Amino acid sequence: MPENTKYQRRFEPYEKELIEIRRHLHRHPELGLQEFETSAFIRDYLEKLGYRLTKVEPTGWIAEHPCQDTAAFADKKQVVLRSEMDALPIQEQTGLPFASEREGVMHACGHDGIVATALILAKILAKEKEQFPVKVRFLFEPAEEIGEGAKRMLSAGALEPKPDAFLMFHYAVDMPFGMAVHEGQASAMINGMEIRVHGKSSHWCQASQGIDSIYAASLVVQALHDLNETYQGKGPCLVGIGTFHGGEYSNIITDLVTLRGNIRAAYEEDYQALDEKMQAVLQEIEKRTGTRIEIEYPKPAVLPFANDASLTRIAAAAGKKVFGEHFILEDENQLFLSGDNAYRYFQKSRGLFSVFLAGLPGKTYPLHHPKFQIDEAVLPYSLEALYEILAGISREEEN
Repeated sequence: MPENTKYQRRFEPYEKELIEIRRHLHRHPELGLQEFETSAFIRDYLEKLGYRLTKVEPTGWIAEHPCQDTAAFADKKQVVLRSEMDALPIQEQTGLPFASEREGVMHACGHDGIVATALILAKILAKEKEQFPVKVRFLFEPAEEIGEGAKRMLSAGALEPKPDAFLMFHYAVDMPFGMAVHEGQASAMINGMEIRVHGKSSHWCQASQGIDSIYAASLVVQALHDLNETYQGKGPCLVGIGTFHGGEYSNIITDLVTLRGNIRAAYEEDYQALDEKMQAVLQEIEKRTGTRIEIEYPKPAVLPFANDASLTRIAAAAGKKVFGEHFILEDENQLFLSGDNAYRYFQKSRGLFSVFLAGLPGKTYPLHHPKFQIDEAVLPYSLEALYEILAGISREEEN
């Protein structure tokens, strides 16, 4: 057990099962809206515990506390806990004995650990029944990675009636063992983008008759890199290019290059400013090169969300109780530029986003990396911290 913690190990009897479930899910990852085996596993597990399940097509679940004595919960607060189910189209390269058995699919974002932790927490609450001080509804959300899950869950009534609190949690590997919660804003505004650079095709032996879209696209990449280095915003922000595609023949000037990337900003004002500056940069490159450049945002932006102040205090108390000095209360200047379609839940309920730090020394690969790994030793600690947060919400009016 890591030093300088206050972990009580109350749930030590569940630790083996917790890790077994996580490894089972890791072996059998499934992409968004294709999580049929994962969905069946969750259904079977919860039905044995007596949970009342509502299907969210095609693979999601809303699970209600199994206690049949509804009168016992009449005056108790209701909390909704969300867990994501889907994996990513990545070929795993961890070499783990429980590595993905599906070609080209991997749990490279910790969703396997999230589902496993939620299931064990559901088991603990099922045993405590009406003795537990809050009523908990569990959401098992599909397709989070492709931005489809939250709206499907909400359309199926995930937050109806409106709960007293909405909770979500992730496992991050940028730091070793610990827990972190942001004060205030807890996510960034992000969007995917596609930039198309149109030139004019010609044979390289008649180069003067063509317009080189690859050259112009390289100027776009350089200009956006410079923009990241020169723009000083209110908070963290950036524009990034992830793919660069163009050309088929080495002796032909290609007439089209397509760039795909993303724009991210902690604050909406920086997002808008970056967008405006990017548009201006692209217009300058058009004039300089004679190309025509289009930029498109295929989907609406993912909006930022903020942690409720009272829930943050509860999480901080739970984090210090379980993790001791390994708990970190972060301000918005430490905001990680990640986004989540969970902003839709925060629009309808006060919420809390907690991060459990699970980096492995010497094996700290980022999210969505083929060698991404989490430290399983953190799982039982996160289980107890979530339990403490739920209990803390029941006492909230006393604080």
